[in-house]
Amino acid sequence: MELIGLVCPALALVGCYAGLGLPLAMLIGLRGLWAAALTPLLATSVIGISATVAGWVGFRWSLLPPVIVALIIAAGIVVVRGLSGSRGTVCFPARHRWWTWGVAAVAGIVLAVAAGSVIGRPEALSQTFDNIFHLNAIRYALDTGDVSPLAIGRMTSFEATPQFYPTGWHSTAALVVQLSGSSILAAVNAQTIIIAAVIWPLGAILLSRVLIGTTPAVIVAAGVVAVSVPAFPLLMMDYGVLYPYQLALALLPATLAVTACLLGIGDRGSVTPGYWGLLLVGALPGIVIAHPGGFVGWMALSLPMVLAFAAELWRRAPGRGIRAWIVAMLLAYAILGILLLRVLRPPLSTRGWPTVTDLPTAAMRALMVQVGYPSAAWLVGLSVLIGLAWVLREQSSRGFVVAGIWLVGATLFVVVSAVIWQTLRDALTGSWYNNWPRLASLFVIALVPLAALGIARTAEAVHTILRRMAVPAYGRFAVGVLATVLAVPAFASQALPDAEQQAAESFALGADSPLLSVDELTLLKRLDKHVPTGAVVAGNPYTGTSLAFAIANRRVLMPHVLMESAPDVDVINENLDDAARVPQVCEAVDRLGVGYVLDFGEREVHGGSHPLPGLQGLSGSTAVRLVDSEGYARLYEVVACG
Repeated sequence: MELIGLVCPALALVGCYAGLGLPLAMLIGLRGLWAAALTPLLATSVIGISATVAGWVGFRWSLLPPVIVALIIAAGIVVVRGLSGSRGTVCFPARHRWWTWGVAAVAGIVLAVAAGSVIGRPEALSQTFDNIFHLNAIRYALDTGDVSPLAIGRMTSFEATPQFYPTGWHSTAALVVQLSGSSILAAVNAQTIIIAAVIWPLGAILLSRVLIGTTPAVIVAAGVVAVSVPAFPLLMMDYGVLYPYQLALALLPATLAVTACLLGIGDRGSVTPGYWGLLLVGALPGIVIAHPGGFVGWMALSLPMVLAFAAELWRRAPGRGIRAWIVAMLLAYAILGILLLRVLRPPLSTRGWPTVTDLPTAAMRALMVQVGYPSAAWLVGLSVLIGLAWVLREQSSRGFVVAGIWLVGATLFVVVSAVIWQTLRDALTGSWYNNWPRLASLFVIALVPLAALGIARTAEAVHTILRRMAVPAYGRFAVGVLATVLAVPAFASQALPDAEQQAAESFALGADSPLLSVDELTLLKRLDKHVPTGAVVAGNPYTGTSLAFAIANRRVLMPHVLMESAPDVDVINENLDDAARVPQVCEAVDRLGVGYVLDFGEREVHGGSHPLPGLQGLSGSTAVRLVDSEGYARLYEVVACG
């Protein structure tokens, strides 16, 4: 019941997605599950595009820029559909809609409870390194009104032209804060739960229905698998914390479903390939601006679809000339893919994550679905093996695509976990920082369709046997319902509870929490009583002092740990305690507007040691005076500079 405080920001987020994405989905012709699963993706594209454009033209960030962009796109859709004469709609058979919404609701409840138990409180914060940047970036967007991917880097950069940084998640969170009036912490937690419990299961069910079939067994199987492997979505809440990447991966299944229909792998319905191509063009900006790792994930997991498409073209090709064109297109596709991998690969200095095990162990973990957490979801692993058996039996192109997607995901996970040949490893997994947790989460997206196929085909075979045994329809229905009721707890109870418990430690608030302790957070929440608006607060960001920006809405000298060095900042960090004897200190203080200092002791978020000499031992310095304290957390006012 404590999480009831997240209802308002959660409703604001759902309303934002529905208001920006659903009208576009309906205008395009999407209905039912297609519309529901594509709505967040289209809305994220709108938000990302509008954030970028608003930054270029100097338009302050609010709901208005996304509304304007959505209206322009809507007008374009109307014109294109009118000129093309397209009036078709895309939806699954109406007779299965109650199965779809029922399974999506159950899966959503299970995942909402899991994510909620991890978070624990409406204003809990992830006690992790990356959270310093993410929370402060939202505040920076609200303060400056600019959340463009080309501008958010100015928060930590003193250069005029900072590098691109994906802001789809941050710009959405900023809108939630504006619309709901909630704190940044509450907005982030509500957004995290919606991503985990709404966007992810809808996308997983959609992708499975497109690749496997539209029977109730497929719907149930996809929902069961989606809640059973906590490496996604819980691991991305626990590790990092990787909020933008979690959003990108949650949007990935819907993007893959559109790709499958474009390439003729999925059922296109009554619309043309061009329709799916335009829809994919509209969907990809959302993935890219959420996180480039999600876009590279789309490139990797769509590879089996492209190969199946090329194989079908080859089979139907009337002559050598056409086949030569097919080979040329595949070569062009490969070259473009390699170039994109190089462009989207992060700097070498950030790709140094080591391997964590050997090849046999990594392969066994992939087969047992023991990824991300110690407990194995072995029932899902068994379902994958059964799915492979069904693929070999059916010998269908869709089945081979499903198996290929799983193989790509498993290969990437094994390579990043265990391959010691660094050149090969970096070539394949460098786009994900050679970081195994990121690829463990991607592997979950890859295995859902194959595991769902194994469960669904087995259930359908049992149903056929029961029908041949003359079991009446209500009896078969009862067996199906009973199997579903038993399957959900059986699958979900294997790895999910232990993962919840472990992930909750990242959000635990105690006396020695890695990022902010109880005392430190208490002091930050009353910071506005002592620090006037506009004053800048110094402090060691490794100890969590920089979160005064996000939590107390007070400017800080160093909004993040990874800051570019600046002379005035260095002078303050090195000599503030001795300001009376170092005249450059007061000059730097005046130029930067520093009036206060937070001292949170020596405990750092990563357990390291990065002392700033000028900000230590302030209790005996005449340069400052104590203003407020909570336990060992202290707030000082700079008095040496008048």
